Amino acid sequence: MSYSRILAHYPYVVIALVSVLAVTCLVVSITVGKTPDFSDPKAGFEPRGTDIGQNYLAWKHLVDNTGGPHEDTLLSTFPVTQQTKTTVPPVYTVSSHPESYTYRENESESDAAPHSIEGFFCDIPRKEYAHVVFRSISGRSLFTLENIKSICMVEEDKLRTLPDFSRSCITTRNGSCCKSWSLGNYIALLTNRKSCLDITQMDLDDVLQSLKRCVEYYKNFTLNANSWPEECQTNKPVYKILHFITDADFLRRDEEPLLLKYAMTFLPLASGNNMVDMYKQIEVEYLGDNQTEVFAIDFGIKLMLFDYYLLADTVWLGVAVALVLITMWIYTSSFFLTFMTVLAMLMSLEIAYFLYMYIFEIPFFPFMNLLTVVMIIGIGTDDVFIYCRVWNLAKSEKNNGTLKKIISDTLKHATLSMLVTSFTTASAFYASYVSNITAVKCFAIYAGTTVLIHFFLMVTWIPAAIVIHDKWWSNLCVCYSPDIYTPRKTVWYYLCKIPYKVYHLISDWSAIFFEKLLPCIVIKLRFVWILLYVSLGIGGVIIIFYRPKLKLPITDRFQVFSANHPFEVYDSQIKSSFWFERDTQTTNNYPTTLPLTFVWGVNPKDNGNQLNPKDTGKLVLNESFNMASKDAQKWLVKFCQHLRLAKFYKWSSGIQYTDCFIEKFRSIYMAQECTRNTACCKDSIFPYNEATFTKCVNEYMTTISHDPLYAYYKSVPGPRYLKGNMTALIVEFYSNVPFSFSYQEMHAFYQQVNKWMRNELASAPPSMRHGFFTSELQFYDLQDSLARGVPVTLVVAVAIVALVMFLMTLNILISIYAIASIACAIFMTIGILVLIGWELNILESVTVSIAVGLSVDFVLHFGVAYRLSPDLDRETRVICAIKRVTQPVTLAALTTFLAGVLMMPSTVLAYRQLGTFLMVIMATSWLCATFFFLSILRIVGPQGGFGQFHWPNFDCCTRAPHQRVDKTKYHTSDTTVSSSGTTQTNPVSTSSETTELEPLTEAVIEQPPRTTWIQTSPPEMHGFTRQQCSDMVAITNNGANHKTGSVGDNGTHNVNQMIDKKEPNGNHIWKPREAV
Repeated sequence: MSYSRILAHYPYVVIALVSVLAVTCLVVSITVGKTPDFSDPKAGFEPRGTDIGQNYLAWKHLVDNTGGPHEDTLLSTFPVTQQTKTTVPPVYTVSSHPESYTYRENESESDAAPHSIEGFFCDIPRKEYAHVVFRSISGRSLFTLENIKSICMVEEDKLRTLPDFSRSCITTRNGSCCKSWSLGNYIALLTNRKSCLDITQMDLDDVLQSLKRCVEYYKNFTLNANSWPEECQTNKPVYKILHFITDADFLRRDEEPLLLKYAMTFLPLASGNNMVDMYKQIEVEYLGDNQTEVFAIDFGIKLMLFDYYLLADTVWLGVAVALVLITMWIYTSSFFLTFMTVLAMLMSLEIAYFLYMYIFEIPFFPFMNLLTVVMIIGIGTDDVFIYCRVWNLAKSEKNNGTLKKIISDTLKHATLSMLVTSFTTASAFYASYVSNITAVKCFAIYAGTTVLIHFFLMVTWIPAAIVIHDKWWSNLCVCYSPDIYTPRKTVWYYLCKIPYKVYHLISDWSAIFFEKLLPCIVIKLRFVWILLYVSLGIGGVIIIFYRPKLKLPITDRFQVFSANHPFEVYDSQIKSSFWFERDTQTTNNYPTTLPLTFVWGVNPKDNGNQLNPKDTGKLVLNESFNMASKDAQKWLVKFCQHLRLAKFYKWSSGIQYTDCFIEKFRSIYMAQECTRNTACCKDSIFPYNEATFTKCVNEYMTTISHDPLYAYYKSVPGPRYLKGNMTALIVEFYSNVPFSFSYQEMHAFYQQVNKWMRNELASAPPSMRHGFFTSELQFYDLQDSLARGVPVTLVVAVAIVALVMFLMTLNILISIYAIASIACAIFMTIGILVLIGWELNILESVTVSIAVGLSVDFVLHFGVAYRLSPDLDRETRVICAIKRVTQPVTLAALTTFLAGVLMMPSTVLAYRQLGTFLMVIMATSWLCATFFFLSILRIVGPQGGFGQFHWPNFDCCTRAPHQRVDKTKYHTSDTTVSSSGTTQTNPVSTSSETTELEPLTEAVIEQPPRTTWIQTSPPEMHGFTRQQCSDMVAITNNGANHKTGSVGDNGTHNVNQMIDKKEPNGNHIWKPREAV
C-alpha cells in the first residue's frame, strides 16, 4: 500500500501516530528531565578543545587540586610528611598574579568605620551598595544649585517612596533610613546643613573651591596620601566626592564653563537579590523631573534579571506568532489548517528537545537554543505556504483524478522543494558544530534537529491535516453551513467571510503583480539587476574585509539587554567615567602585564564533555615527568636563563623563591656551608644525583615555608607533590607585554612565546618535553575561535548547500548560479550588519553562520521550479518559476520579516539581534533570489537538457516492457503550474528522463475531448516566433474562437493576427487569420 493511499484513506491514523510520538516525548521531558537553567547566560561561551583552552584547563585543574600541608587535596606544595604550622595565606583567585597588580591607592583603615562626622552617613560609599547615575536633561552641568536640588527631589519623591525601599533600607541605630551618598548630601555635610534641600549658592561655591584645591593632589597618583592637606585626605568628604560621586572628567581641565556630566548616588540598599523586586517597581516609573533624570543603574542583578526578561519578552514572540497565524488564516482560509500548522511547529521544537536531551544525552541547554523558536516560525511558514500552493494547483487541474492522485502529485512536487530547503538549512545549522564554543555547538545540534523534525511533520502531519480538512472539516465547520449566509448576519458570517474577502482581494492583486508585472520587471531589466546586485555584493565584501571591516569584540563586557537599558548603559558608559570603577577594573579583572606560566607534569587534554560547560574533566598527570635527573636539572637551569634573556621577559625586583625555584635552590640552599651531616650543601656538585636532588628539594620547600617573605597561594610557582613525590612543576615569570583586548597584540604575544617554548622543548630531555605555556589568554582564545570558526562554518555550509542543490536538481549550471546568488545575499547581509555596528561576538557568529541556511531557501525554490518546468526555453521557464513559487515565497519572506520587526521592542539583546538579522536576511535573500538569480537564469540558464545529469536507469532487468509516457501532450489550464499552455514537442525524449520534467499531473489520453493545442506547422512559416506560439493559452473549450498572444521577441504584438479553429475531433488548431 502506497503512502499516498494511506494518507487518502487513513489520515486519522497518521495524525494519531504523530500525536502519540509528540505526547510521549513531552511527558518524558516534563517528568524525567530538569527544566533548563538560564540563570547564567554566559555559560558555554568559552572555547573548548583549543590549544589555549586545553592548556588553561590543565593548569586550572593543577591549581584546583593543590593545597597546603594540612588541606585535604590531591596535590600539595610541600612534601606530605611535613608537619609545620601553616599561616593563613593571602586570598587570590586561581587566575590571579598578585605581583602584576598596581593599585592606584589603598584606602586607610579609618575608612572601614563610619564617617568621622557622627549622625550624617551610616558608612562610606561602597560598590556593594546599589547606586544610580544622574544626568542633566538639557545637557548643562549638574554642578548647579537647581540641578543638585533636582537630584535630591527625585530621590525623595521617586525612589524613597517605593514600597520596597523602606523595607530594604539600611537603618541607623534609631531605626530611621540612612542617608544616600549623593552630591547634595556631601555638600550639606561640608556646609553643616541638615539636608541637601537646604544648601545655598554660597555653599556650592565654597565646596567647589575645596574641590579645586584638592583635585591636583588627587590627580597626582604618585603622591603619598598622608602628605595631602587635611581636607584632601582619603577619609574626608572632598576625596569621596572626587573618587565616588563626580565623573572622572570633572575638574580635569581648568576650562570654563565648569561641566559635570554625571553624578553618582549610592543608595542605602545592599546590591543583590533583594533589589530584584524593587527594580521591577522602578522599571514602570520615570526617575526624573524636568531638569535631571536617572539614566544608568547598577543594582548587581543584571544577570539575575536575565531569566525574568527572557520570559517577559516572549510576549513579543507571541505577537509574532499571532501575525503568522493571521497570515496563514487568510492564505488557507481555514482555522483548522492554521491550528494544525502551529501544532506542527510546537511539536518539532518539543520532539527535537527530547532527542537533544535524552537521545543525544546533552545535559546543557543554552539560552541561545531558544532562538530556534523564531527560526522555525520562518522556516515552517515557508514550507506550509509551498505545500498549500502545490496542493491547490494539483486540485485545480482538470484531470486531477482521485484524492490519492492529488496527494501523490502534491508530495512528488512539494516534497522536493521542502526536502532541499530543509536539508540545506539543517546542514547550515549543523555546520556550526565545527565551532570550538560550547553554546554554538549546542545550538547547531538543536536547531538542525528541529528543522529535520519539522520536515518529517511536513510530510506526515500536514498532508494528513489537509486531507481531513478537505474530506470532513468542510462538513463540520460552521463556515460551510448555508445558515450563516441568511439575511440575518451573525458573528460567524463575519468570521467566515472576512478571510475569504481579504484572501480574494489579495489574490486578485497578487495575481496581477506576480503573474504579469513581476515577470516583466525581472526579464526586461535583467541586465540592470545583475549589474546592481553584483555591485552590492562587491560592496559587501569591501565593507566586511576592508572598511569599516567586521571586527572582533574589543571588550569582555557581556551584554544581555538592549543598549539603552540602564544596566547596559552603566556597564558600557559609566564604568569608565568614575574613578572607583576604574580602580576596580584594573585590580580585579586582569593583570597589568601578562604572566608567563610554564607547566610540566600535566597532560594538557580536555577530557571533559565539551557540550557541557560544567564538565571540564579531571587532572591527568604525565607519568613520564621527572625533573630529578641530571639532564633535566641542567636543562631547567638553561631554560630559566634563556627565559630571562627573551625579549618578552620583565625583570622583577624583590625575592621570589619559587618563580624558577631551581635557581634559588641551587644558589642559596645548596650553597650553604656543610655544617651538618647532609648532602644539601656546597660540597654537592651540580647536577646532583636523583636521590640527593629529591631529598634536598624537599628540605628546601619545607624551609622556605617558615620564611615570612614566602606567600602561599594555590597557584604559587614551584613543585607539586603527590604522596611525597614530585609530580608537577610550575615556573612563572612576568612579561613586559601589557594585557590588552586587542586581538592583534595578544596574537603577536602568544605566537612569540609559544614559538619560543617549542624551540626550548625541542632540546629538552624526554622527561621534560611535555611542558606547555599558558597565560591570561581566555579572551584572546575566544576572539581567535570566532575569527577562525566563522569562515570555516561558512565554507562548510556553502559546500553542503552546493552539493545538495546539485543532487536535487542534477543540473550543474543551476547549482553554480544558486551559489552565486546565495553568496551575494550573504555578503549584502553581513555588510549591512557591519554598517549598523555589529561585531563578531558569540551571537553574531551564530547568525552569520545560519545566514547560509536562511538565504538558500528562496533560491532553491526558484531553482527547483525552473528545473521542474516542462518548457524548454529560458524565458518561459523563468516565467513558470515566478508564477509557481513567487507568491508563497514572498508571503513566507514577508511573515518572517514582520516577525523580526516585532522582536525589536524586546529587552533581551539576543531577541533584538535576531529580529534585526531576520529582517536583513529576508530582504536580501528575497531580492537576490527574485531579481539576481532569475535574471541569471534568463540570460545563461540551461535550456532543454543542457548541463543536466540523470540518475542511472535501474529498469534494465524488469520483465515488463517499460511504458513510455508521451510527454509531448498534457492538459493545460489557467491554474497550471506551467506558464505555458501549448503542447511542447520533444522528439528527443527518452524513457530515462526523470519525472521532474513532467507537468504537475500527467495527461490521460482516455479523457473526454478537451482543449489541446496542436502545432500544425512550424510557427515561423506564418510569421510568428516559437516563443510567441508557446505563450498562447486557451481560455475555454466550448468551441468558440479565442484570441491570445504575447509580446514577440522583436517587441511587436501579434494578438489579433491569429485565431483558433475547432476541428471535428475537438482539437483546436491555431492559424493565421489570412490562412483561415
